Amino acid sequence: MNDLLARLNGGEIIGLVSVSAGALIAIIAIIAGHWHRVRVTEMEITFKQQMLEKGMTPAEIEQVMRAAHGSGAGDTPAPTANPAMDKAALVERMVEHGYEGEDIERVLRAYQVPEESKDKQVVHQV
Repeated sequence: MNDLLARLNGGEIIGLVSVSAGALIAIIAIIAGHWHRVRVTEMEITFKQQMLEKGMTPAEIEQVMRAAHGSGAGDTPAPTANPAMDKAALVERMVEHGYEGEDIERVLRAYQVPEESKDKQVVHQV
């Protein structure tokens, strides 16, 4: 390794470091993108499970998920790690789509985590 570095001049070393750093940044960006998709999917699964535990029907769950994701126009904000912001965004989308107050209230009740299950809830962070 020392022989290789000794044979390279300053410009070649800078080029080697630049190419290596660029490749490393690209790899990290790809891994981060996949990690983000996994986390969003995990949050959606948890939300669906909570709605099932609250007794919502599959049709109601589908309606809520459609409201959360929008009509496919691409203007839907991505879920964040902040439950309060996600809840506010969901309510805003439901109001925009003309949902009645009772439906919004039912979704918000399903969105809440009961106090006794908060103690049992395990949060995975890396």
